[in-house]
Amino acid sequence: MAFGIIRKNPRAQFNSKSFMAKILSVASNEILKTTRRLLLEHQGFTVCSALTLAEVEALAQTEKVDLALIGHGFRGVEKRKIAHAVNHYFPGLPILEMCFHSPEIPGADFILSDSPDELIAAIAIVLAGKRVRGYTE
Repeated sequence: MAFGIIRKNPRAQFNSKSFMAKILSVASNEILKTTRRLLLEHQGFTVCSALTLAEVEALAQTEKVDLALIGHGFRGVEKRKIAHAVNHYFPGLPILEMCFHSPEIPGADFILSDSPDELIAAIAIVLAGKRVRGYTE
């Protein structure tokens, strides 16, 4: 299994697919949802956002996405339910889990950082087909 390494300049990781990618961002509150959407859109991504499992299910009926980003504000059981729904509605879709200590979603890529630069670089690595497993420096 290959592990992604993020360089000091995260923009060096980008390729044309990264800038055209559509990301399903699932956040635990409205402030994080909006902040994350603005960050990702500023970097050239298209974003559809959800706060709940029901919103993920509703978006699955209308959206095609390249990556699911599940935020760190959910408890483990909630994260796993969201990941299960993502896997059900978007088979084979890569999932990038943001977490504080240890990952909760089996098999998902994960990042143990709140750094916007590291998050953007981790997204680019996953979109390039590589793995991100934990700290990225």
